[in-house]
Amino acid sequence: MTGEWAARDLRMRVMPPVLAYNEDIFRDVLKAFDNLEERANEQAHEFYNNYPGNEYTDPGDVADWAQDHSYAWWETMVSLRQSMLNLLATGLYHLMEQQLAALSDDYAYQRVRNTDLRTVKQWYTENLGVDLGGLAAWVKIDELRLVANSVKHADGGSARQLREIRPDLFENPAFAHIRAEMGRLGDRRDERQNPLSRPLAGEDLFVTEDDMRAYTTAARSLFEGIVEFCEARKEDLFPIGR
Repeated sequence: MTGEWAARDLRMRVMPPVLAYNEDIFRDVLKAFDNLEERANEQAHEFYNNYPGNEYTDPGDVADWAQDHSYAWWETMVSLRQSMLNLLATGLYHLMEQQLAALSDDYAYQRVRNTDLRTVKQWYTENLGVDLGGLAAWVKIDELRLVANSVKHADGGSARQLREIRPDLFENPAFAHIRAEMGRLGDRRDERQNPLSRPLAGEDLFVTEDDMRAYTTAARSLFEGIVEFCEARKEDLFPIGR
């Protein structure tokens, strides 16, 4: 297999599922959670207008119930959106692991049977001579690894490491204005005060849409870095040393 062939295989077969995260999830998945406040108001109006009251029903009570109903709907949707973002980050990481390993499916290579990224990273060093850890995107990819492990396992070693580099991910963005008004009082909660227990339910860990864009950009950059490495060696034969 030449470097030119490896680059083409990466672009045509390996990269497309990862690239789908760059735009498709924002357009087709997260779009379902747009305008939640406006839709919550619609829920309140619908509840109020369709409440089966009678001459003894107090309209003020119905209005209060309508507001309670709309808030409960809004709260549920916000949690679902956060769950989706946390799951999408986790899915992106494991998709990357699997797609990186997919290059080894070619008969010329010894196939990667453990898609753990550390194993895959070693495979690329041994077979292509490229150090994934030396690519610019690697730092962000390693952060994504900690996010994925934290979402799956809640509190643990990955969560502790993630708190060190991204403590903001453990703070609910919905309360950012309150923290700003209080000036945070120079006090940040640690994991004992704010345990990571329900990230899959959209609680305790808060991957944002901006975070997802950063992760998808890093994923694309990582694959493009490998492609550029192979294209620069288009006449070379891989795997190296065989």
